Amino acid sequence: MRFRKSVKVAKGVKLNLSKTGASFTLGSGSPISLNLGTKGAYLNWSIPGTGVYDRVRLDKVLKEKLGGVFGFGKAAAEEEEASTKSADKKSAAKSAGKKTAKKESARPSDAEMEAIAQEIALINIHQQAIDVSKKASGALNAQRAEAEIEEWLGESEAPIEFAVQTEVLEEKKAIMIDLDLPEIEDMPQNTLSELADGTIKIKKKTKKQQYEDYRTCVFGLGEYVASHVFAVVPQAEKIVVSAYTQRRDEKTGDLLDVFIYSVIFERGAFAKDYQEKNPYDFCQDLKSRFYVLSSGVMKEIAPYEAEEI
Repeated sequence: MRFRKSVKVAKGVKLNLSKTGASFTLGSGSPISLNLGTKGAYLNWSIPGTGVYDRVRLDKVLKEKLGGVFGFGKAAAEEEEASTKSADKKSAAKSAGKKTAKKESARPSDAEMEAIAQEIALINIHQQAIDVSKKASGALNAQRAEAEIEEWLGESEAPIEFAVQTEVLEEKKAIMIDLDLPEIEDMPQNTLSELADGTIKIKKKTKKQQYEDYRTCVFGLGEYVASHVFAVVPQAEKIVVSAYTQRRDEKTGDLLDVFIYSVIFERGAFAKDYQEKNPYDFCQDLKSRFYVLSSGVMKEIAPYEAEEI
């Protein structure tokens, strides 16, 4: 069973308890909130009455922007890591010879192993989706649904940045969601590889692996969002997730929003253990629109419109 509980600590402050640990939400119920937990600090904001929500990992942005100034940025970390590896290599060479030193230097550091583990969690975000196959009776209220979605977004512990725009179709008991996806360039580029002698090293992914992992991640993110929206809006019977990314126009050079999949999720599809399926395969069994080339590239599609639901 999934365990999750929110405890109100003070006005605008919530303590969120789950199997993965505890997190605090500051500004709960307001258009701007901050979620602090084991997976980082996320800034969540919304424009009330529009269905526009955004979620950005704040600690990562601040570290990238200010790290060099305060000495804990990427450059400092790389310098420290290089110094540590150099010292380890010299020590190993003295005690066991150059061959042993070479093998030790190829071993990933704890920080590298942790980074790979976080990247795997990002790719497999569909495993954090939940079983919400049971629905509640009653009418779907747009205002209440928007408020519940906004509150969930502020407390979400997803290991990924995303933004959504929603439209509630009360008569159809459906919710339309436009999902802003991460870019493929922002996805993990490395993976772990075991050599014949048992040594573990970090290896750069092939283009095919990158496309496959991106596909798993973006379809999985759609599953994750749909399942949690079903959970907080139990009166909804369908959730249409239309996901888009940014691509540069070949003629003008402008960045454009391009939809790459549109899936109609029905509540009954979210039965127990469905998370074990590859999300790409899972979505193929649903009413959906997407077009993947043999190279792995996802082509632009026309998303479902409200009148098609």
